[in-house]
Amino acid sequence: MKKLFLIAALLPFFAFQCRKDNNQKCLKGKVVRITCASYVIQVLNNDSIGDDGWKNSMQGEQTSYDNVFSVSNKCKIPVSYKVGDTIYFNLDKPEPSDCVVCMMYDAPPKTQFQIRNISSASCE
Repeated sequence: MKKLFLIAALLPFFAFQCRKDNNQKCLKGKVVRITCASYVIQVLNNDSIGDDGWKNSMQGEQTSYDNVFSVSNKCKIPVSYKVGDTIYFNLDKPEPSDCVVCMMYDAPPKTQFQIRNISSASCE
């Protein structure tokens, strides 16, 4: 009986902890560039993620972007997203990907992440 009471008392703490972690990892981003070699996203709601001062050399832009990273699993992103779209997602560490990319070097940001749970609707 004591074990059942202890489990019932601790269960709510574990449930709240999981929900809190998921909310903290939700990021809002803007698609900055899509090429056959890279997919670049600018994080809009967290200043501590990505590279600062990156320029899109493929378009000859003089605009400098902060908080940008290159997506390592770009084939997992639906093709319906275009440059300028706002997306919501979670980050994972970059791992070897099975995505096919072209061999063109297009000077992507040095920071790279995998993204998952991609959506057009806010997850906050």
